[in-house]
Amino acid sequence: MPPRRNRVPPHLRAVYQLIRKYPGVSNSRIVEMMKGDERVIDYISEELQAVSLLTELRNMVVENDAPGIVSRSLEIHDRMARAGLGDGFRYIVRSVEHGDYIGVKDIQNELQRYSNSFQKKFNARLATISHEYVEIDAVYQEWLRLRYISNPIVQKNLSNNPALAEW
Repeated sequence: MPPRRNRVPPHLRAVYQLIRKYPGVSNSRIVEMMKGDERVIDYISEELQAVSLLTELRNMVVENDAPGIVSRSLEIHDRMARAGLGDGFRYIVRSVEHGDYIGVKDIQNELQRYSNSFQKKFNARLATISHEYVEIDAVYQEWLRLRYISNPIVQKNLSNNPALAEW
């Protein structure tokens, strides 16, 4: 008999796909991004509802009713959230998707976190976590490549030396 395929209900699949794409994203951002998602039965308007969906997803993982990738996504999500990188990493993912570099200072302004140490801590934590998870490292390396290519000095010299475009 073939192994039973574990199915994730559509409303939990919506949460799982969101945290897989944007690991560590805060509950308030989950609420914001899931507005209008028809897979979610009840309209999510509060952070507690997002927490209950995540809890339901975690329970599926604990009971081995979810595929391994869901467990991995939750693990990465928790690690990014503990490091405080989730909402900022969302901007990096979008930057890579669009192929336009967005800097840490821009992320800091978007998140309205005006501490002197934000950029240093953000860069250090992201570099550390990228060594732990290949999923994060792939996005991080592409973002670093975008940062390199968007450097004005590199752009100026690209016409003279196309090899500079290689990462």
